[in-house]
Amino acid sequence: MEQKEEPKIGKSRPGDSKISVIISHTATVIVASLLFAVALNMFLVPSETVIGGATGVSTVLNILFNTPIGVIIILINIPLVLINWYVFGFKFVIKTIIGITASSVITDIFVFLPTLTEDRLLCAVFGGLCMGAGLGLFFSKGYTTGGTDLVSCLLKRKFPSFSNSTFIFIIDMTVVIASSIVLKDFSDIFYSLISIFVASAFIDVVLNGINRAILAIIITDKADEVSQMILSELNRGTTLLTGKGGFTHNEKQVIMCVVKKSQIYDLKQGVNRISPESFMVLSSASEVRGVGFETETL
Repeated sequence: MEQKEEPKIGKSRPGDSKISVIISHTATVIVASLLFAVALNMFLVPSETVIGGATGVSTVLNILFNTPIGVIIILINIPLVLINWYVFGFKFVIKTIIGITASSVITDIFVFLPTLTEDRLLCAVFGGLCMGAGLGLFFSKGYTTGGTDLVSCLLKRKFPSFSNSTFIFIIDMTVVIASSIVLKDFSDIFYSLISIFVASAFIDVVLNGINRAILAIIITDKADEVSQMILSELNRGTTLLTGKGGFTHNEKQVIMCVVKKSQIYDLKQGVNRISPESFMVLSSASEVRGVGFETETL
């Protein structure tokens, strides 16, 4: 009779990875929602700083009528979600529904959070920081908080020659300017722009990391020596390519590798030592996956 092999201790099962993904997504949504709530309740709403979109509209209504921000965000997004559901399908909006619900509910639950400062500039900066960090976490797992994103998707379908970012910018600026008119304070525009800029910067930081990797393209006649230096001294892998000069039509050896920012100086020094006549191009790599680099961004 054939014996079944006993499962080995520590051997990963298919369900284990699925559970870890669920835990990772759940933790990310909770932390992102908390940052979203902190940004609004502790900084943006007390200082009357409007950042655009459904969140901006709900902020204005809260300032004028003391309406709950989260509830208004959900009410604004309901028709947008239904329309996008009809146009693009349920899979397109499922993560948006989760993002809207989580961020809105937690924002209203944590409405008791205290105001840390009355300085509008500090509120704009730190409110944008927390909002950007929260949205960046949402985006890192494919979630959104709806509003402007949903409207831009619909407009993109109608006007494909324009980008989503263009529509988002136009909508957000319309909300910001309109809120300044309603609140009768045009200085709000400047604080709103500061907050939007900081939020955008921190979204980028969360998605791409503070220490971006550097992609190096090196054209040299001593590819083997340079490649060996990178492998032994920098502990980085390389890919050897064959190219041809556009003017001379001579064959060239090309090295492609990815290094961390802290290794740029050593890379330059090593290449100049071995092949000072080489041609090198360095550019930022916003995301790198593989051995030696992060495999997932939270």
